Amino acid sequence: MHRLQISLTQPQYDFLKSEAFVSGKSMAAILRDFLDEIIRDRRQEILNHDPIWNAIGVAQEVAGPTDVSVNVDKYLYSDAAAPAASVEPEPKVAEDRDEYDSA
Repeated sequence: MHRLQISLTQPQYDFLKSEAFVSGKSMAAILRDFLDEIIRDRRQEILNHDPIWNAIGVAQEVAGPTDVSVNVDKYLYSDAAAPAASVEPEPKVAEDRDEYDSA
């Protein structure tokens, strides 16, 4: 927890003092509770107005295949539903000691 010194107006101080008296909590606890509530409300407001929510449903009217994620190879590699069997090239072996050294 961080310690913070703040200045309050007289009405703010009076309100805080009365809330602390009524609730039986310290003035610091009342301020922390108020801040927690404000933070929670602000985060919800930001989340509700996030432009990412405008993206919902933008692709519903798009024509085209709907199974691309399942048949990705089919769409990437033409009609082949599975990737072609890989043929491993044979390793090249040097016949002469300095065949690979071209100087």
